[in-house]
Amino acid sequence: MLEPSERGEIREAWDIYKKHTLASNITNDMVIRDNELTLVTQQDGEIPITENYGYGLYYHDCRYLSGFLIRLMDTPPTRVLSSDERGFKSTLMVTNPNLKDCTGTTVPKETLLGTLATVIPGCVRHTHTIRNFNNFPVTLNLTFEFDADFADMFTIMGIAPPTSGEVLPARFDGKNLYLSYEGEDKNRRNTIIAFDPSPTRIEGKTCTFELTIGPHGSQTVNVEISVEEVKPGKKPEQPVKNPDDRMNQIMKSYITALDCCEKIPTNNNIFNNIMVRSLADLNMMRMSLNGDMFHSAGVPWYDTLFGRDSIISALQLLPFEEKLAKSTLIVNAKFQSDRSDDWRDQEPGKMLHELRLGELANLNLIPQTPYYGTVDSTPLFLILLTEYVNWTGDIELVKKLEGNVDRALKWIDVYANMERNGFAYYAVKSPMGIYNQGWKDSPDSISRSDGSLAKQPVAVAEVQGYVYMAKICLAPLFRQLGRENDAARLEKEAKELKERFNRQFWMKDRQFFAQALDAEGLCDVISSNPAQCLWTGIIDQKYVKYLVNRIFREDMFTEWGIRTLSSKEKRYNPLGYHNGTVWPHENAIIAMGLRKYGFINEMSLLFTGMYEAAKAFEGYRLPECFGGLTRSDYGVPVKYPVACSPQAWASGTMPFMLTSSLGIAPDALNNRLIIKKPHLPSWLDNVQFNHVKVGNTLTDLNFKLVEEETLVNVSKKGGDINVLIEY
Repeated sequence: MLEPSERGEIREAWDIYKKHTLASNITNDMVIRDNELTLVTQQDGEIPITENYGYGLYYHDCRYLSGFLIRLMDTPPTRVLSSDERGFKSTLMVTNPNLKDCTGTTVPKETLLGTLATVIPGCVRHTHTIRNFNNFPVTLNLTFEFDADFADMFTIMGIAPPTSGEVLPARFDGKNLYLSYEGEDKNRRNTIIAFDPSPTRIEGKTCTFELTIGPHGSQTVNVEISVEEVKPGKKPEQPVKNPDDRMNQIMKSYITALDCCEKIPTNNNIFNNIMVRSLADLNMMRMSLNGDMFHSAGVPWYDTLFGRDSIISALQLLPFEEKLAKSTLIVNAKFQSDRSDDWRDQEPGKMLHELRLGELANLNLIPQTPYYGTVDSTPLFLILLTEYVNWTGDIELVKKLEGNVDRALKWIDVYANMERNGFAYYAVKSPMGIYNQGWKDSPDSISRSDGSLAKQPVAVAEVQGYVYMAKICLAPLFRQLGRENDAARLEKEAKELKERFNRQFWMKDRQFFAQALDAEGLCDVISSNPAQCLWTGIIDQKYVKYLVNRIFREDMFTEWGIRTLSSKEKRYNPLGYHNGTVWPHENAIIAMGLRKYGFINEMSLLFTGMYEAAKAFEGYRLPECFGGLTRSDYGVPVKYPVACSPQAWASGTMPFMLTSSLGIAPDALNNRLIIKKPHLPSWLDNVQFNHVKVGNTLTDLNFKLVEEETLVNVSKKGGDINVLIEY
């Protein structure tokens, strides 16, 4: 454990990091990824050796490659002609400036074409082909420079200082170049670089190939970069043992992901492309622990298991795939806490926040081993279970996880109920813990209208909604298990919570709900937190119209989406991480809530705004968040400079909003599929949703906008299911 002075220093670094001031601009990064291995480069395919604020090759929270430069005759390519990345592969086209080759011959600009193709089947395979379009031969030096700092992700982010581990001198054994590191945790980490053909010469970490290319000929250099972690007395750990087999598996997984898009063809090609990007990114973000699949939270900062993020992204994807939701439930259940530990903000029954596997975690210098500082992943776990059963009818999983469910409910009722008033609170105990433990987890994200920050313990609005939804939705499942008394108790507790929430969180003077309750009363800012409560159903009907009207005023609604904080509040900043930015996933949750309360036009307005934003982002990829500036003032969404991109729940935004728009409500236990007030926006007037799976049945649905009404046709129905359409 750390000394108090050290804890204070790291705590200060943590607070700085959570304000996102240490990281530089990575808005133009290029990402390819496979399971636990992630490559983040600039658009030109390079990893800068200096001023590198997040680029690199990562495995288990360690940066195995912190530099990768490509030079032709000591000169970078003059122009990137095209740059494309699709999940597990990237392709760059580059050309040359005016230069002299090794013989002194002048090579005119743009007469050489370089193709840089990279795939990542558990290792990085980089193929560099140079084509010579001159009528004479050229002899060129192609140089690759590598570097590896083996920095822990928390050091890269500025949370913790480097350890006393040692980066070893580069070593070439005649076949492979080794970049190695002896960690303070006694683990050796190796970056192994193989070449075909062999380099002409190697000087330290710089490898040069002398290539003679005939007129209109070509030459290819292949580079393979592997990583391994060697623990004392154990076999080396690598992402995969057989990259060729892994490549075949990857290809099949992307075919499956894109099959989902083929099941939902629409008449809008741009929207189709957005859906392809979203589902491909969700496929790319998959990772596993001991065979259990889930979504990594986001690249580069959160590329690991996060309870909240993995659960929400699995929820978003449920209409398209239910298996990932099941494995996400299982992996989160395995990490459910069984003890109390202040260092990790851990309590019995609580679901994890974050798991890290790097050197700092091994040394217990950070609490993410795993860390439990989150108030919402526990009720969200219960919600995902109920939604999963709605789609699948898999009551056997409920039986399997029954003990986890009971422990989660006990944590909510006993440990989270800190003030003994029936609300779920959080308060940090760990010296390196997160101060705010809702989804808005930066230190300044929960505040009052006078600008002062919330004082712990804190009960944020949306979490009370999560608890309400979890209990009300679990009651029918308990009845399926024969637990009638417990079902009735949950319904009673949910009813009481709803009454208590609407009485104590409602701000009569502002005609809105408070962001939170804290140790001194109401956190009375106008924020997006209560808007999420629409999804959960906790808002009393008499207050709904006031809430909905307020979130669509210009201080909250940017025309792209709803801000996290009103522009009239003192802590508003359009580039403040949680104090004015727009988060796509939150807008999707709010849209689903608007549907549930019958505000269909407002739901469609959010769907349209997010669609327009996705159109404007490169590759149709919605980032973690973007600037909260009004669309009428800024014609394109303003990028947040260090947003994760891709991020799992941002990638799930458009699929979730489509589900909301179509009004699909499954009820597998009662063998029903309910379509409630479907509403297509004007830019999406025909959607074919094939193979909608509820339980073991498949149904094909066609949604068509006729004038201002969305009509539904059941074009195919397999199995015994009742399809009910409510207009």
